[in-house]
Amino acid sequence: PLLEHPDQVRPFDPVTEVNVARDASGKPIKGLHLRTTQDRVFMGGNESVVFTIAALNDQNEPIALVISDAAAQSIPDTSAPITPIQTSVSFNDNGTDGDAVAFDGTYSAHLTPSTQGFATRAGTIRVLAQVSANGEHGVVQFDVIYTPDVPATWLGVRDAVEGGSLSFYLKIQAKMAGQYVASARVFDANNTPLALLQFNDTVAVGTQELKMQLFGALIRDKAPTFPLRLVDVDGFLLRPDTFPDRLMMARRPGVVYTTGNYAISRFSSAEWTSEERERYLKEYGRDEQEAAEQLRTLQGP
Repeated sequence: PLLEHPDQVRPFDPVTEVNVARDASGKPIKGLHLRTTQDRVFMGGNESVVFTIAALNDQNEPIALVISDAAAQSIPDTSAPITPIQTSVSFNDNGTDGDAVAFDGTYSAHLTPSTQGFATRAGTIRVLAQVSANGEHGVVQFDVIYTPDVPATWLGVRDAVEGGSLSFYLKIQAKMAGQYVASARVFDANNTPLALLQFNDTVAVGTQELKMQLFGALIRDKAPTFPLRLVDVDGFLLRPDTFPDRLMMARRPGVVYTTGNYAISRFSSAEWTSEERERYLKEYGRDEQEAAEQLRTLQGP
């Protein structure tokens, strides 16, 4: 059930923080707070990230903010000498270039690594902004993890009722083989959260389908209103023991696919069963037997 994973209901919401502002020495600045957001941490290919900064007083009211300078720089992940890449970043509050609302006190900037000098460098990109408010000066830091290579592209989606469950098949064009991890959310026609679907398996190069199963018993238990909607899909190629440890596929925000109007009776209420579940049940059974034998030994004849 999706509601059992609240952090996954809206995965593409910006990361928002409100912290006490600090000066260059790290000392807190009394009466000054900075609210920051960034709309992603991991990114790849031609994706862009939007950052925002706003200044607040102790009553959470906006106060005038000045951003005197901001720049993005690559952060080496090894001790080997590597020439850093650096580029300027422009924050504005005029309703353009990533800024949502003009002159609301929130300054915005966007970074597109592939066109701003980072197209050949994978790793951490750090944005530092020099800010001032109420005569006080501080620094704001943002980090993103960027990889230039995109391992696969999304193609289409289909669904099928199989074995009493509803399977979603997400077609991709895989440029690289390996362990792919993907997730998607299912909402019903009333926009009620239903299920978190996941895929975690090896994929070969070429046109492939990632199967995500919505278990029949969950459908029977929740009795959602059809049609169901597949929402907010994301995925990556896992690269263990490497940094960055993933190559990102492009996000697919919003409604990606809508199913047909299936009758609830088409889905099975049977309990989940799998090789892993049976193996665990057998192991628990052996543990139970051993505990019972130990208890009899302690109790004596």
